[in-house]
Amino acid sequence: MFTGIIEGTGVVSSRKKAGTGIRFRVKPKKTFKKLAVSDSISVNGVCHTVTAKSKSEFEFTSVRETLKKTNIGLLNTGDEVNLESSLTLNKKIGGHFVFGHIDDTGEITSITNSGETTKKKSGNFELGIKIHKKHLRFVINVGSIAVNGVSLTIAEISKLKGNLFEIKISIIPYTFSHTTFNKLKTGDKVNLEFDFLGKYVLNTLSAKRKK
Repeated sequence: MFTGIIEGTGVVSSRKKAGTGIRFRVKPKKTFKKLAVSDSISVNGVCHTVTAKSKSEFEFTSVRETLKKTNIGLLNTGDEVNLESSLTLNKKIGGHFVFGHIDDTGEITSITNSGETTKKKSGNFELGIKIHKKHLRFVINVGSIAVNGVSLTIAEISKLKGNLFEIKISIIPYTFSHTTFNKLKTGDKVNLEFDFLGKYVLNTLSAKRKK
């Protein structure tokens, strides 16, 4: 389990096929001193197990199911990823509970900047993300969502257009510059994890209606 507060970023230093999966090696820009083999780590919001570690790098393997549902399979050597170590009992929960179990990917439709911070402008960035309609019931205004592992708040939800709808998310300059968001471009795929509390509530209500 994680909190969606990114601790640092890392760079993919190698990618090798491992059966039906892919073995990655990542070099964190910030040293994760306490990270050990068998620990869980969030890579772009996806929970992975550390399978090997050196002083400066760690390895993990993404299995076929993970590659199908996330953007991990699109990573190449030199790409940057968001990293967060797993939640502990003495760790602050600054975001929301994030499990690292990706529901689907969305597509970046826009990246805008309101300008430099002044009394009239916040300097915030805004992301537009296109999502399949089957997930519409999991999003609410000012609700939580994890995008590439980052805990964020939904600012706006558009009406359906065919099989798709769009959400808008505001991002403060600090988060934008300290995560991989500053590397995103229109058309990129991002990993999405919807708030698990909402999913459980909907599942419970659905089960009651069927009785």
